Amino acid sequence: MKLSGLFLCVVIASVSLFPRAALAQNPQESQKQINDLVWTAIKTELAADKNDHSVFIYRDHDVTPQKNKYSIVIQTTSHGSVSRVTKLNGNAIPIAQQQAKVNTYVNSPSLQDKKRKADEHDAKQTEQMLRMLPNAFIWKIASENDQDITLTYKPNPNFNPPTMESRVFAAMAGEMVVDRHQYRIKTFKGKLIHAVNFGWGILGHMNQGGTFDVERKELQPHVWEIVATHVHINGHILFFKTISQNEDEVDTDFQPAPENQSLEDAAKTLMQQPNWPQSE
Repeated sequence: MKLSGLFLCVVIASVSLFPRAALAQNPQESQKQINDLVWTAIKTELAADKNDHSVFIYRDHDVTPQKNKYSIVIQTTSHGSVSRVTKLNGNAIPIAQQQAKVNTYVNSPSLQDKKRKADEHDAKQTEQMLRMLPNAFIWKIASENDQDITLTYKPNPNFNPPTMESRVFAAMAGEMVVDRHQYRIKTFKGKLIHAVNFGWGILGHMNQGGTFDVERKELQPHVWEIVATHVHINGHILFFKTISQNEDEVDTDFQPAPENQSLEDAAKTLMQQPNWPQSE
């Protein structure tokens, strides 16, 4: 996820107008400037997401109550990603079976279209939720150092959720760490401070005490990726299952992938990667 040089300069210049001393002088102006800082980080991420064309090969370890899955993933410039599951619930997957699964996906336009639509839906929903963050919460600067700005957030009682999904914001509190040089989000974590019911509990509910933690790292200059996601929320949501789950997913060993590969060539590159894990 790259950020164009021009936009980066604008971002750094605009946020540098918010020195800590100035933020403390006028409470109302201070809150506006903090919200502007959050907006800057959000806009930076959205612009970077559109401008970044970096692709990687990496290892994914995904654990839920139903599965313990190891995968290798390769991203492509124009065709999404392809993955192969190497180990599932303690059982190593034979190479021939891995190859067969990859071949099935590469040769199935319907599977590719289904994944593309799911990815587009997730991206659209993520953007909508990100754009709500500055106004959905009351933000405060908790600490600063030469590298990071740590902000805390709690529900904004004046925020009127425009969608059913965004009602969860009324129950969230936590912190967000922003890289102060690039204004990229490094971590976003929180907790459900009270239960949330949807449709009087008929459509779903989430219990108090659930937690989530997302970590991102800079893999190349101005190129950031999510490297860890931990979600532990008890409840049931009919319309937005990704909120209601218990999952720990960690991505490691990022390496640049060849650019502009066809899906077939990406699959060949994927199958050339050594199996993992060698041992647990």
